[in-house]
Amino acid sequence: METNRKSNITFIDCGAHCGESILEAKRRFGNDIKVISFEANPNLANALNDHFLSDPSVEIRNEIVWVEDKDSTEFYLSIDWSDGSSIYKEKISGGISDNISVSIPSVDISKLIESIKDDYIILKLDVEGAEYEILNHLIDQGTMPLINEFHGEFHPGKIDKPELKELEQKIYKYFNDNQIPFKSWELVGNQPKVIDRNIWKNDYDIKPITFVLPSRNNLEFLKLAYQSIKNLKGDHEILVLNDASTDGTQEWIESVNDPKLITYYNEGPDRIGIVGMFDKGIEMATTDIIMAFHADMVAAPNLDENILKHLKPGVVVSATRVEPPLHPDGPEKMLVDFGSEVEEFDIDKFNSWAVNEYKPKHNTPITEGIFAPWCMYKKDYLAVGGHDELFAPQSKEDSDLFNRFILNGYKVLQTWEGLVYHFTSRGSRFNKHAGGAAGKNSDEWLYTTNKNARNFIRKWGHFVKHDPLMKPIIPSKYDVGIDISNSTPQLLETLEPWCDVIYADGDINLYIEKEQPHTILDLSQRVRYSASTKENNIMVYIDGNTFTNQDFQIIQQLSEILADSGAIGEFELGNLKVSIKDLTTYEKQLIKCE
Repeated sequence: METNRKSNITFIDCGAHCGESILEAKRRFGNDIKVISFEANPNLANALNDHFLSDPSVEIRNEIVWVEDKDSTEFYLSIDWSDGSSIYKEKISGGISDNISVSIPSVDISKLIESIKDDYIILKLDVEGAEYEILNHLIDQGTMPLINEFHGEFHPGKIDKPELKELEQKIYKYFNDNQIPFKSWELVGNQPKVIDRNIWKNDYDIKPITFVLPSRNNLEFLKLAYQSIKNLKGDHEILVLNDASTDGTQEWIESVNDPKLITYYNEGPDRIGIVGMFDKGIEMATTDIIMAFHADMVAAPNLDENILKHLKPGVVVSATRVEPPLHPDGPEKMLVDFGSEVEEFDIDKFNSWAVNEYKPKHNTPITEGIFAPWCMYKKDYLAVGGHDELFAPQSKEDSDLFNRFILNGYKVLQTWEGLVYHFTSRGSRFNKHAGGAAGKNSDEWLYTTNKNARNFIRKWGHFVKHDPLMKPIIPSKYDVGIDISNSTPQLLETLEPWCDVIYADGDINLYIEKEQPHTILDLSQRVRYSASTKENNIMVYIDGNTFTNQDFQIIQQLSEILADSGAIGEFELGNLKVSIKDLTTYEKQLIKCE
């Protein structure tokens, strides 16, 4: 972008690195501009001095741009002595080491700008997290109005200093309130990429999200969830799906005077469940972005900003759950006890901890993985057809959905900056009004879990699989038939979910009649007599008289065995006889639900 000033231009280059910014500035603003270029890494500064030695318009200074003049300030270098160095040893990226540092002078940037205030000043900051304290200093000193153009790169979440989060918000508000033009300065390869921004807020714009919250007899938790979302900065839509509640939920909803609170009411008496309710809510959402939230969750401050900074089409972003210690810890969540009941929960204490004390488990702001609550573009969700009714009313519906996200090519990310407090299944198995008894599993919940575990195996050919950070693992899905001689009702029940078609010599009608109410799949097509024509690509022949637990383990791992072998022909695995004529897989055919 060309400036209106053609003379007396000073380009203050903070974080020169290898000089790309100097060259870009001269290209944009002319060779006659004055450049004051700071690079704190002495190796890089020496190289810059050598390169620009013959250019009198460029001044290279091996000093730290900071908030005070000081003869000696510690500066921490990345382990390769190049990119990523910082004044903060707490920087969690770039290979910062406590053992590699230099002591060099620091320069009060406010005093420097004041000394050249008569020029047209262009300030560029790429200082690996120090930008927050520097900009705050310029604001406090009243020097910011002297800057005609601001170019910068920001490093949110890369510095393990909670106090910077408060400065970050102060700076964002100042720039937005004062309509200060901003140009995002980033390196793509070795080439600077300067993105013009008319308004600061555009770079950190909080796009409206529809938070979709199914709820059944969960009013007190629902109120907490609602208020936490209202406390976020964005102008979000909250869509509560009341699933036949009898605890005053509908009366409370009707008493809330909030045009951003939208509701759907299943009058009952039967509940629909999460599967149907989530899809109904997402269908009703009026924003481009939706978030599958739960009524027993509380949004931490800046949840929306931290989600949206990573969100784009084709990406699903999950928040990080903070939970009371009701279940074992895991690498994808945090166990911190702020209470397991509403009356115990101190939202101010949680918010303060989330902003000032929280430290992520991993030295990165994002990891690959997915868990509730998750956020994505509505069109992407609809592209996979939403939840599969096979898993109604709930249980394993999310694992099925996540598999389909992965198969569709979506990137699944978990942000360790965006937090929710999760009371842990208060909307399901630990809520006596919603399908469970507090502190233990109800008969209803156990039945639903077992039923849908079998349905998940029927569909995918394996148990739910994921890596430690909850990224789904999807083994190949083969067309498998199992033929049982000397079948028993117990063996038929055990093996039926693990194949596409099972053939048995016993009374299959009794099994079909018993099992069909527990699945929407047509068991008359899945369960057949042994005399039936067998057209499956892979056949496993079992003698019920010799079948062992070890044989069952082979059945459970058959997908991995077939993928590793890649062999066609006749084989024996334990007591099993396997005939393979085609290893075509069809897991990608399972992406979309109609």
